[in-house]
Amino acid sequence: MKQFEVFELTMSGMEPGEDWVHVDVNAVFEINGNKHHRKGYYAGNGLYQVNFLPQETGLLRYQVSGIVSAAGEEQVEPAAKGRHGLVRAVGTKFEYEDGTKYLPFGTTVYALLHQEQELVEQTMQSMKEAPFNKIRFCVFPKYFDFNRNEPKVFAFEKNEDGTWAVNRPCMAFWEELEYRIAQFDQMDIQVDLILFHPYDHWGFMHLTREECLTYLEYMIRRLSAYPNLWWSLANEYDQMVDFDLQRWEDIAAFLRHQDGYGHLLSNHNFVIPWDFSNPDITHVCLQASDAQEIPLLLKKYGKPVIYDEMGYEGNIPYGWGNLSAFEMVNRFWKTMCYGGYATHGETYMDKMNDDQVLWWSKGGKLKGESPARIRFLRELIESFTATPELYQPENGLIIESQKQLKELLSKNIPGVSDNPVFICMTKLNDEQFKHMVKFFTQPILHVGDKVYLRYFGDMCTIYANIELPENHQYTIEIIDVWEMTRTIAAEHVNGKVEIALPGKPGIAVLATAE
Repeated sequence: MKQFEVFELTMSGMEPGEDWVHVDVNAVFEINGNKHHRKGYYAGNGLYQVNFLPQETGLLRYQVSGIVSAAGEEQVEPAAKGRHGLVRAVGTKFEYEDGTKYLPFGTTVYALLHQEQELVEQTMQSMKEAPFNKIRFCVFPKYFDFNRNEPKVFAFEKNEDGTWAVNRPCMAFWEELEYRIAQFDQMDIQVDLILFHPYDHWGFMHLTREECLTYLEYMIRRLSAYPNLWWSLANEYDQMVDFDLQRWEDIAAFLRHQDGYGHLLSNHNFVIPWDFSNPDITHVCLQASDAQEIPLLLKKYGKPVIYDEMGYEGNIPYGWGNLSAFEMVNRFWKTMCYGGYATHGETYMDKMNDDQVLWWSKGGKLKGESPARIRFLRELIESFTATPELYQPENGLIIESQKQLKELLSKNIPGVSDNPVFICMTKLNDEQFKHMVKFFTQPILHVGDKVYLRYFGDMCTIYANIELPENHQYTIEIIDVWEMTRTIAAEHVNGKVEIALPGKPGIAVLATAE
């Protein structure tokens, strides 16, 4: 047994009655004096199982009681190379629990689980070759344009009256889901599992509060030991009209306090963003593309920000699904350089019908030109010695409120009190003021004073002025994010430096201490 790898205990017993979820199987795992209580689950065919994730090394003792019993001990060896445990939110960054940095580069295949096996296998092969280390997909099937196929199995069996028997999980479905999570774990890919969504004609979006908690109880018992699992409460939670705010908060609290491991947890919106100040929520997840908002979000919540849906590279006749490949790459760079993280999506079709295999919903093969360029960005960012952060100049003017701005103006500071922009801003309403504040932060990342990365996005400027610390010598490179080139523009420089640029969109400048 090794640290950060799932340990499985399987026992035989009598089949449960009508309730296959709340089975009386309780385990205590003790290691280095620390006790961990975990509930087991019914796996079908008279088998019960308890899964445990050892997060430290040492002698592990376990005891299972209830309708089945077991006891024993196992030595937990140090983690295998490349195994780092769960991803945690640490301030506004992510890192594995062993302290290794984690930078999410995600993609979305909503209905992955509900396709024919041949297509699922093709998707898994594509993921092995893709630049993504995170994937979003749904537990429940999706009923939406380009995806109206009927799944062979669902998460639950049905009652005689045709309603869902949430207390009787469909074992074929859960075996498939667990297999895919484990497969992604071996590929070092995080699974951002979407628990609810509104694109439904089977009735899952109308489950009662109690049915939801029963479903999640089985989910936690069976899957929470997987280290690569994240909880996403929903996709576009605000379209699920049967769920009020209190129910969402109850679900978040249930997951946060019952899973035993502290998996990452967030919620995805349609129009109304979730309140990410909720203490059960670990990070900000948004359907958005305005990267300039990210600095404000980082400051407001003090949590990592992921734009998990910012449009799709493709050619379908919907505004959200026909971004150019360049624009997808552009949004990735903007989001990253404003201090956030981004998720890719792709919606290419040959004809306008539901037989089309669009990556965003069904998977298959990636057709777009953005993944190669996302890989280029990922390799660059991961080459830094630490996770880069949004750069805030020490002598920069930080303006957060009109009251603060008025106080600054009253001090008669040259360049501030006589600045017509600042004077104008004192007369704006709240929305106008918030809009203006966004322009005070530039899309610049840094790693201490060793690395500075600035992205110019849509700008077609022919030069840039850069001010670098004078305690180092720097090499400056011009990066073309589309052509994936890095060209040295200056060496052995510091202080104020003027750099000639190509005068085209998609240009970044990288300064690295020599």
